[in-house]
Amino acid sequence: MSTSNTLPPLSDEFQQIELGDKRRVARTQRVADNAARLPSAGLPQQSATSADLEGMYRWANNPDIAPEAVLAGHQARTVERARAAQSVLVVHDTTSFRFGGEVERDGMGLICNKDVLMGFFAHYSLCFSRRGEPLGTIGLHAWARGRERKRVRMRQQARSDPDRESLRWHDAVDATGELLAEVPDVVHVMDREGDGFELLADMCEHDHRFVVRIAHDRRLQSKRLDRNVPKLYESLSVLPMMLEREVPLSRRGGPRKPAEPRRFGRLETRAAHLTIRAKAFTISPGNGAVYHLPDHLRLNFVEVVELQPPPDTEPVQWRLVTTEAIETAEQVAAVVDAYRARWQIEEFFKALKTGCNFEKLQLESARALTLTLTIYTAVAWRLLLLRWMDRNEPEAPAPRVLTATQLAALTAVCARKGKPLPKKPTAHHVLTAIAELGGHIKNNGPPGWQVLGRGFDQLLAIELGFIAAKGLV
Repeated sequence: MSTSNTLPPLSDEFQQIELGDKRRVARTQRVADNAARLPSAGLPQQSATSADLEGMYRWANNPDIAPEAVLAGHQARTVERARAAQSVLVVHDTTSFRFGGEVERDGMGLICNKDVLMGFFAHYSLCFSRRGEPLGTIGLHAWARGRERKRVRMRQQARSDPDRESLRWHDAVDATGELLAEVPDVVHVMDREGDGFELLADMCEHDHRFVVRIAHDRRLQSKRLDRNVPKLYESLSVLPMMLEREVPLSRRGGPRKPAEPRRFGRLETRAAHLTIRAKAFTISPGNGAVYHLPDHLRLNFVEVVELQPPPDTEPVQWRLVTTEAIETAEQVAAVVDAYRARWQIEEFFKALKTGCNFEKLQLESARALTLTLTIYTAVAWRLLLLRWMDRNEPEAPAPRVLTATQLAALTAVCARKGKPLPKKPTAHHVLTAIAELGGHIKNNGPPGWQVLGRGFDQLLAIELGFIAAKGLV
């Protein structure tokens, strides 16, 4: 259940920030509300006046406003929601942002190991309730790579580099764990990139609980050069089955550009029948590991395999490593459900890039974009929350997903169009109405992020007129 009965304006997410000047705080809140009103529009369309637009550009380029200080407001609200939920999942993942234009922007770097500039990376830590309700962003680290490719290094050198990018996973777990110290039940969830012996050992040492998808097969004894030593994947595959489940799989698209092959293929929406096995094993660090690592870790492992996938479709196969208990079928199912929650961060990235059109912003530097990203992060969370409510709590009252003014404006426009909302509209009613504003056709299935973004643009532009007509400002 949501932790609030009404949805405040987005500026409420930034009430607790400290920027050294009340005017900077007020401008930050105005930028947030403007972005929430027209999430997929450009900055000129979001600003009500030319003075407002000029103020937004001054804010974005102000060297005295740190992105971390702005994000701290949304983080604080996220922590409050996590405390109320008591049991949460923290999902970690990295995405890249690419920006077009003929003029190079200051602070951008290489993307995808190709000679493609105009981009930077962002490592996110999102907080969800155990039911999957998006609670907000608890961590964000953005950085740009250099414009020269790194020379090829030996594995030992790369793993010992104190500036290696992989340390962002360690830092994110430590930072979010500290922020959520008062939440009694916290589990960190990661995809294959989080599968490193050093990271697993670090999380175990600091008592962080986790569910991580495995990327590397491992020998199960310290004699790693002996070919006869049993290996993890084979040992998992011959275990007796603990349970079977049927779960819905979300669609996964192909590469964003033809020149960028995707590591894993396209996945269409379907129901998958899964068999699940689980057991504890002892693993050791691989060859070339840094010297400070323990010589072994005793952890729990879960294998998930799809039975009878559709023709010409690669079956689902997840191998998970976890600190969570696996003694009963219910405990193993909880581990699988925790990993399945990871897909929500992919939806969050779509909300940022498609629903909010963040990569279309015409700001001149990576720093200005990073600062603005802290605002759009909260906007994308709102969009994700709205769609989650429609799919999981469709009968929840509409004030849980729209502010009072937004709901009044939507009620008025629906009545004018001859499709009035019910007297007590639900979350599903308002999402359907917003999608129709964006041009959604019911026969096309659930609305996508682009349609929802357009619908919000329409609603929140109408809200501005509604406010003016009612004399609310």
